[in-house]
Amino acid sequence: MMCGLRYEIHLLVHSFKADVNDEERPSFGESHLLFYYQRYFKKPLQLRNFGVNTNMELLEMVKDIIEVKPKTTLLDPQLSEDSPFENFVRLTEDARRERQRAFDAGDENAVLRLQRPSEQRGDNRGGDDRGGSRYRGGEQSRSQHGAHQSYHSGSRDVRGNQQQYRSSGGGGHSS
Repeated sequence: MMCGLRYEIHLLVHSFKADVNDEERPSFGESHLLFYYQRYFKKPLQLRNFGVNTNMELLEMVKDIIEVKPKTTLLDPQLSEDSPFENFVRLTEDARRERQRAFDAGDENAVLRLQRPSEQRGDNRGGDDRGGSRYRGGEQSRSQHGAHQSYHSGSRDVRGNQQQYRSSGGGGHSS
């Protein structure tokens, strides 16, 4: 979860810079983090999943990859745009070890208070909450009732066997 957060924020800031392509606007302010995260990743950044209440608290957790400039509050990436993913794994593991050392030394604030992301009900396309399926139309409903036919690959003979048609200049049939 923390490695993914590091990587996504890194990608977000570098992607924003590339998209805007303006020397006067190299990044965005920390107050706009949730907006741009939603815009770029098509999912909300839930602060409560990370056990924090503010953007600044969240960014403090990943200060090894992003810095908030004091005067402008713009996000400043600490790694180059082409940093390999292994760097994020290493940084995440280093941070975990540091938190573990702090906790072992008696600092109970070093513990992350992560929460599982809330499960959103999936789009079960007409099914009910128990996972059952209702009539959805189309071929699936026909196959559920044992009357499945393929409308694109030929017809059935008297015994119900599929006949395929070949396109062979003469228009002959094959059984």
